[in-house]
Amino acid sequence: MTQRPIGITIISVLMIIGGLILIFTGITPLFIGPLISIDSDPSFGALGSLITIAGLTLVVLGIASLIVSWGLLKGKRWARTITLIISIIAIIIAIISLVSSGDLTHIISVIIYGIIIYYMFTDKVKLFFGKVKEPTT
Repeated sequence: MTQRPIGITIISVLMIIGGLILIFTGITPLFIGPLISIDSDPSFGALGSLITIAGLTLVVLGIASLIVSWGLLKGKRWARTITLIISIIAIIIAIISLVSSGDLTHIISVIIYGIIIYYMFTDKVKLFFGKVKEPTT
């Protein structure tokens, strides 16, 4: 296996930070949701369930982010593929948000994820993930 490109390390560290933020953000709703559901009013019970599900979703996404970042650090092909899929989805969402809101800050997301997609297709990254053979120079 070749040496890990520095960009992969940077992407992985950012995904680890994002994953930890998702986990810690999701923990609070996991505790608050059931407390709201205890109330006898049915409308609050539904709200509590919704809050609990949202918290659980954030925790699961955070754990998934940590797993994918580990895969990137280890040069796992599936992690590269998942990163590409997430980046493409993020660009689509950013473009839809840009068009619907007119907020130009969404261009930043398009640029960042575009750079990630481009980077994932560079020769040294493809070599690290075993998508191409060693150059015979």
